[in-house]
Amino acid sequence: MRRYPVWDLRCDRPYDSLLEALLASRGLNWDDLAINPEHLYPPELMTDMERGAARLEAAIRKGERIVVFGDYDADGVTSTALLIDFLEQAKADCHYMLPDRHRDGYGIRAAAVEQAAAQGTRVIATVDNGISAFEALERARGLGIDVVVIDHHQPQEHLPLAHSIINPNRRDCAYPFKGLAGVGVTFKVVQALSQAFLTGDQRRRYLNGLLDLVALGTVADVMPVLGENRVLIHHGLKTLAQTARPGLRQLKVAAGCADKPLTTSVIGFQLAPRLNVAGRLASPELALRLLRAKTDSEAMALAEELNNLNSRRQQLQRAASREAEGLVSPEDLESDRIVVLLGERWDLGVIGLIAGKLAERFARPAVVCTENGEQGLYVGSARSIPGYDIGGAVSACATHLTTYGGHSGAAGFSLAPAAFEAFRAALIDHAQAHLAAADLQARLQVDLVIQPRDLGMQTIEALGRLEPFGNGNQAPVFALRDCRLKRCDRIGKEGTHLKLGLEVGGQACTAVWWSQGEVAGQLGVGQSLAVAFQLEEDTYTGKGAVQLVLKDLSPSPI
Repeated sequence: MRRYPVWDLRCDRPYDSLLEALLASRGLNWDDLAINPEHLYPPELMTDMERGAARLEAAIRKGERIVVFGDYDADGVTSTALLIDFLEQAKADCHYMLPDRHRDGYGIRAAAVEQAAAQGTRVIATVDNGISAFEALERARGLGIDVVVIDHHQPQEHLPLAHSIINPNRRDCAYPFKGLAGVGVTFKVVQALSQAFLTGDQRRRYLNGLLDLVALGTVADVMPVLGENRVLIHHGLKTLAQTARPGLRQLKVAAGCADKPLTTSVIGFQLAPRLNVAGRLASPELALRLLRAKTDSEAMALAEELNNLNSRRQQLQRAASREAEGLVSPEDLESDRIVVLLGERWDLGVIGLIAGKLAERFARPAVVCTENGEQGLYVGSARSIPGYDIGGAVSACATHLTTYGGHSGAAGFSLAPAAFEAFRAALIDHAQAHLAAADLQARLQVDLVIQPRDLGMQTIEALGRLEPFGNGNQAPVFALRDCRLKRCDRIGKEGTHLKLGLEVGGQACTAVWWSQGEVAGQLGVGQSLAVAFQLEEDTYTGKGAVQLVLKDLSPSPI
């Protein structure tokens, strides 16, 4: 029944102010979460910003053809839409290219550079990629094309040859905030470049109108909701709520959130998956066309297509996840500290999602590979647990790989089929050497044990002062002890979900646990439970009630 063997209680003592206790439990203060305009830094602080902006300005004024090369995920697509929007505003001769996940893989390749050159391109701007595109950028130089790299990914020890590389994570870049998404860096480039083409209120209004794209891409890429990103997301949510883009209006309708308050959760769980699915199962151009749609009718058709693709993605993911879990034996879990699976029929677009589910289910890093028929290779995606650098693990086994890249939490790679078993063995050895058995216990971070008197709308309203939530400032998780179970029901289609009636401290409350309907058979009315949950308004009743959205429950004391 209990999903997390360990609940890490950050605060387990009486408190006078819930918010003060919550901040203290996270080691934060009000200044850390302030929406502070001083956290918006001048774009010129980025290395190569002035050089790159000057090259783009010159290309615009000379009528040179500019190609924006993006990526297939939501961050890459919003970055592409944002830069193309400005270039068209400035009357540039501009075009875009997006890679196909199945055919091209991640990032710009030499073949794309050659295609751009054949079209008379003089400048390529890569957005949300390019920092590791050594071969492609060398080919561009040989063809006389200037490349302006606009990226946020961690660079390797050496940088590729490019006209300019704008990335706050360059080792020689003094930009104060390193957590910008690709769309955030792209916005900074437009902010700098716009000074040459827009003035005064016109420029301010135009830049503010781009913040819907910035918020969307930043949250979708799970970047930290701290510092400069807090300011961009805070204002971006307001812009998104009143967006002038038909595509985003219709995307909200298709996702069923047009009439709901816009939050980072709405972006992360409803809007972003529908943008990402284009690159997963079809073409990222579907998502880009949606963001660039000029009419509601065009946008409606695209939003519906993405919605249908997302439903298909969910079905594929559920089926593949069930199959993948069935391939993990108790003996594997006993002997190995990492899960490494090959499923030759799994769709390439969902293997990262499968790896994430496996890592969560088995509390250990997970690597999932499948065959890419386009390239005759195995392609893999990896997800990790706290404390284990999966990007470093994949890099340490790179002698078996054709391509690879990633960071501590996630990685991707490709390899020849004949190399799979050796790669799998090397990964298992690496995990055995760098993970202890204690690291494989699933742990739930609980901010504080809440007092029953605080289970009300006043707390939800007070928590609004801490928004926006997200990576680095997660929505709070609370705990309650000694809850008496008064009612237990399975709800939803096929009884998928669990709904509980609880009593604690003489107060009645309702709890829901999504996708955990089968737990009902393990509970009995009158039982004493401890619960861990997030507190939300019960919008279904429409009466200002609250509900506990469970993360875990335990029949034993915590």
